[in-house]
Amino acid sequence: MKITFSLHAGAWKGAAAAAHLGEPVLSPPAFLALLEVQLGLGGPTVVTAKRAAAFLVALRAADTPKRFFHRSLLVDEMGTAAALLAWRDEWFLAGWDGKSRDGWPDRLSDMAAVEAAAAGRIALGEGERLALVVEQLGKRRIPVDKVSVLEPLAAFPACWRKVLEQLPVEVIVPRQLYAMGDLGAVQQRCYAAAVEGALAPLDALANDGSVEVLRPLTVEAAEHWLANHFHAGQGAACLVVCDESALGASLDETLKATGAPTCGYSESSSLRPTLQSLPLALETLWDPIEPARLLDFLMLPVGPLPSRVRRRLGKAFAAQPGIGGRGWTAARDEIRAELEPDADRNVTAWLEEGRYDRLYGAPLELVLERIASLRGALQSRLVKVRETGGVGEADLLSAISQCSAVMDALCELRTSTADLVKPRLLEQLVAQATSDAINPLARAEVGCPLSAASVAACAVQAADEVIWWMPGTPKLPVAHPWLHAELEALKGAGVDLIDPGAEMAALMSLWIRPILAADKRLILVLPPEGAELHPAWQLMKVVAPQLLVKELEQHEAGKVAVAVQELALAKGAWKLDPTAKWREKYVAPTRREAQSFSSLELAFNNPALAVLQDAANLKGGNMVAHRQDNRLLGNLSHRLVELLLLDPAALTWTKQEVGDWFGPAADKLLREEGMPLLAPGSAAQLAQFKMIAMGGIHSLLGYLRAAGVKGVDAERSLKGSLGTLALNGDTDLLLHLDSGATAAIDLKWSRATGYRARLAEGNFLQLALYSHMVEQETGSAPVAVGYFTFLDGSLATLTDGVFGADARVVEPKNGETTAQLVKGAIASWEWRVKQWRSGDVEVVLKGLEPEPSPPPDGCLPLVTLGPWHQDFVRLFGQPGSEA
Repeated sequence: MKITFSLHAGAWKGAAAAAHLGEPVLSPPAFLALLEVQLGLGGPTVVTAKRAAAFLVALRAADTPKRFFHRSLLVDEMGTAAALLAWRDEWFLAGWDGKSRDGWPDRLSDMAAVEAAAAGRIALGEGERLALVVEQLGKRRIPVDKVSVLEPLAAFPACWRKVLEQLPVEVIVPRQLYAMGDLGAVQQRCYAAAVEGALAPLDALANDGSVEVLRPLTVEAAEHWLANHFHAGQGAACLVVCDESALGASLDETLKATGAPTCGYSESSSLRPTLQSLPLALETLWDPIEPARLLDFLMLPVGPLPSRVRRRLGKAFAAQPGIGGRGWTAARDEIRAELEPDADRNVTAWLEEGRYDRLYGAPLELVLERIASLRGALQSRLVKVRETGGVGEADLLSAISQCSAVMDALCELRTSTADLVKPRLLEQLVAQATSDAINPLARAEVGCPLSAASVAACAVQAADEVIWWMPGTPKLPVAHPWLHAELEALKGAGVDLIDPGAEMAALMSLWIRPILAADKRLILVLPPEGAELHPAWQLMKVVAPQLLVKELEQHEAGKVAVAVQELALAKGAWKLDPTAKWREKYVAPTRREAQSFSSLELAFNNPALAVLQDAANLKGGNMVAHRQDNRLLGNLSHRLVELLLLDPAALTWTKQEVGDWFGPAADKLLREEGMPLLAPGSAAQLAQFKMIAMGGIHSLLGYLRAAGVKGVDAERSLKGSLGTLALNGDTDLLLHLDSGATAAIDLKWSRATGYRARLAEGNFLQLALYSHMVEQETGSAPVAVGYFTFLDGSLATLTDGVFGADARVVEPKNGETTAQLVKGAIASWEWRVKQWRSGDVEVVLKGLEPEPSPPPDGCLPLVTLGPWHQDFVRLFGQPGSEA
């Protein structure tokens, strides 16, 4: 067996240019695993999370107030354990035996004390595994004929050097078979500068095209250029080098979209849905819960509860973000009737049972139980995927492994049944169990170009053409975190740490490897203007100052033929076929059995939107999200008023009695329908809401008492007709006065200015329709209608003498009355239906031609719709320049 060994071989992505059976190219983890198998030392892989948890137990055991890590451990246990475990593993990799020495500095002695506490508990690290390999290599032979090492031996940790000393090793120096022309000249001078320290700029270049330096205006343009380069047959023998994982993943997406085979670049993919199931499931433990995370848990494609259960509860939660409210209870009752008792108890356990304070933590045994439940659900789903031949097996295996890793780590931390774990520790364990997550769909496809995710990996193989893709800021060696005295003490104990200074000095020889790997042509694609320049490109500019950076879009290589496609322009009117057969069934632009104010407002002021919603029956997207805006606050304030007025005696309560009722009622309502206000970080908004809502309720009760209200129907459903058109709606408050008359109030979470303006301008169709339906139901129109606004506790009405002296009475400028508005609404409906029957549908959007036609005499004037009527505007087409 002939092995090519490199510190950076793991970054080789594509297939090799030629078959090499029995000649693997191995990175340190892969080579170590091979050696262990050959020597009979292989064992199960132990994930970082479990090792870090075991090391944390050792830290706790060795901790005293005098330890250097004591204060850090109090602040961040798992973070401290992970950092010190990395120190410990680096020492073992450099030859430490785990023992202390006389006269050692305090920090080193503390680490030795922790190591003594960790003995037999923590799984072996890379250094300890290599020590066992060295021991066995002295006793047994393995079938390795030659190991070709692509870096100087000094670049390897001490334990690796000991292994390589017992194997037939050949160190491969950087290739010096230079290309022809400009490329060869640049390669020779770069090699001389980086390796030999001789910097000698070239006098001239032949400009033979063997070296091209391109800079795109955008990353996307460069990606499409490379895809076109491949489709043109110019990328078959090229090597693409990209050491930025995000750029590589984006490049692959563009290659896939354009029909080119992908290279297999991958970036960390911890946000894949299956890998989010565990962190979201753990979020259900905490009080206060983060509503957005709970909704994510309910709507995620995978989870511990059946998908039909989670989606129904998710939609209920999105509409009323809380647990135990009207929408939630209705959904739970429906679900409960469909589930077996055990399945229903599982829903209760996950979502409705008590939660735990984030500051104190949750019982470790309960956390283990929850994770085991999730893992069981994932395993059941995996069985179904395998039985049905579905997709997603790799993702499910990753998620199951993630759950197992966190469970193993928690078991390491278990000391008693009373153990508690805090959110921060769980977050860190999940992160460690997911740190090596990759995108399982990111694979090198057949026919893809050779590719490398590291400049150093270019030593593995050369290519006719090398495309160095947007070299960015390189990763530099980090200085050791130990003092000089500590480094000397470690050195005296035989710990041979790699010198960061020596690493730094050798970096340029690694950085020029893409330049040396090109046999015929090098194309350097720089990142767009403004990005930091890579040192290798800076060296190229010094040794070949004649090299010019060409704008990719203007360069001949960057020109891609694209067919011209004109965008469809939106028009101010649609013309439909009035003789179509469906006209017989749809004589009006709606499928609704009854119209509401909202649907009429849309039909009057933008018929195209009404047609798309009501006639075409288009639905918005299925994305579910809770809303933390004025609509939520308005709904909560409406509900508080509704709950208050369930008790008829509330109309006579004092401020003290209202205050005594308000606190518990508001807290209960917020848990059931307003969780966003209870979420971490929402304390100021919560206090403001309570202050405004309670002040508004006090003001509202004052207006009701002044009006002599003896009873209230809150959220009263109304029905009626508008000519031949059926109407329905819900008025917020239908008031029954001592006189036997009625009044209607619409509640708004807003200020009074805008609604007073509506009354003054005669734009109060909503109140007019409520008044009209009340009159049809009771035989008498309300004596007054008005808007109550919470933000200033003000009531605006058209009628004087009903709600007391503090009410603001507004006189419409044109003398408009509710009866006149109803009459205008009938005329407007007839006008829009007449247009519909003639095949004309107006599209109202700024900048369109033709402009909306003016309403005929007797119709309501057009008004501008609010921003919430935007679901289908993009279907109109491309708006004009003024839109």
